[in-house]
Amino acid sequence: MTLKPSKQYSLEQQLKMVGATLLMLFSIFLSLILYLLDVSSLTVITIFTVALPPIIMWLWRFYHKIITPFYSLTNVVESIRLEDYSLRTKDLYQSGILHSLNHEVRTLAEDLQQRKQIYDQHTLLIYHLIEQLDAPIAIFNNKHQLSHANGAFSNYIGAPWQLKRLSTSLSLGLSINAQDKWTFTDTKESTRWQLKQSQFIQDETTYHLVVLTNIEKLLRKNQQDSWQQIIRVLSHEIRNSLTPIKSLAQTLLTLSPSQGKESQALEVIVERSGALQEFVSRYSNIAQRFTVEKKQIPTHEFINMLTAIFPQVLINTNINAKNLWADPTLLKQVMINLIKNAIEAHSEQRQCCVSIVITCTKNHIKEQGIKIEIIDKGQGIANPDNLFVPFYTTKDSGHGIGLSLCQNIIEQHNGRLSLINNKEEGATATLFLPVKS
Repeated sequence: MTLKPSKQYSLEQQLKMVGATLLMLFSIFLSLILYLLDVSSLTVITIFTVALPPIIMWLWRFYHKIITPFYSLTNVVESIRLEDYSLRTKDLYQSGILHSLNHEVRTLAEDLQQRKQIYDQHTLLIYHLIEQLDAPIAIFNNKHQLSHANGAFSNYIGAPWQLKRLSTSLSLGLSINAQDKWTFTDTKESTRWQLKQSQFIQDETTYHLVVLTNIEKLLRKNQQDSWQQIIRVLSHEIRNSLTPIKSLAQTLLTLSPSQGKESQALEVIVERSGALQEFVSRYSNIAQRFTVEKKQIPTHEFINMLTAIFPQVLINTNINAKNLWADPTLLKQVMINLIKNAIEAHSEQRQCCVSIVITCTKNHIKEQGIKIEIIDKGQGIANPDNLFVPFYTTKDSGHGIGLSLCQNIIEQHNGRLSLINNKEEGATATLFLPVKS
């Protein structure tokens, strides 16, 4: 058996009940006095008519004087809850509990206002810091709509983030699952970018902070560091062995100038030692840092210059970009090497009718930059996984240096180089060069 809680009356109801009780007691007391004095009925009605209204008015004013401060404090507390600290109450008393309560509420509002100012300054500082970072950063609200981002994220989506404000994360290539884990809608993006995430609360709203880290550059840098270490070790050991061998062979040739088999063997040793030394010297420069002097390059003039270098090749062009932003000498070296690879991809019987398509378009999809494609109809790529690995080559006379060197040059332009097989025949080399920042 459960007991029902006793009925609780509000303060307003209790005050009204007290006022009504006092008014009733006063009326009974006055009626009793008038009865004992044997006052006429007309006099009684007159006395009640004159006496009761002032008493009722006084009780009503007394009621409002008690209730009004609480209503004012309620409004102040509500404004504090809404983070508006400008509202204040008028202190009607110089002492007492209402004076103390009003003082405490005012002090609380001022303290919270100072804390909010400090918090807003910290928030502004964080947003300013986000703007300075090179990594793309986006902030989404609890509806997964873009609330804020930085310039790097604008470059990533190919448009100023302010124009994409309140766009859904799905429209920007990002999604969040039931476990609040962010992922890319395009799985290919996860091979280039890594997502880091966190949440914070601002203005009673939960926000999602998403940071994109380019792991492609990090992995490439680790590979380059490993290759450089291998190159240094191999170069040192090979040179230490080749130098005395070549010197000894040259000395023996000087001492035995005859044309016998021994002399021929010594000449071969000297020649191959020199060739191997040259190979080591060329390979040691594969990961060197170049002095990249970027400038505006008219796209049509640059492509026409390339076609003039290969008059025997049919090169079709499709140019939709006015200028390139790169080092002319280094970019020319890369393009020549890629076109030569495209020509060599054709068999000897088909090199007479080599056809290459060069497209140059401005990319608006993900990043602001220029995309250059070199498309051939050759034999395709035998092992695309090892294309940019030093030493690796599919050519009989190749050294496995050209593509690695091209990739090194393009990456020092903050760009990318990729080679993939076409669906039907041939392969496509794609360069991505950022626009002038």
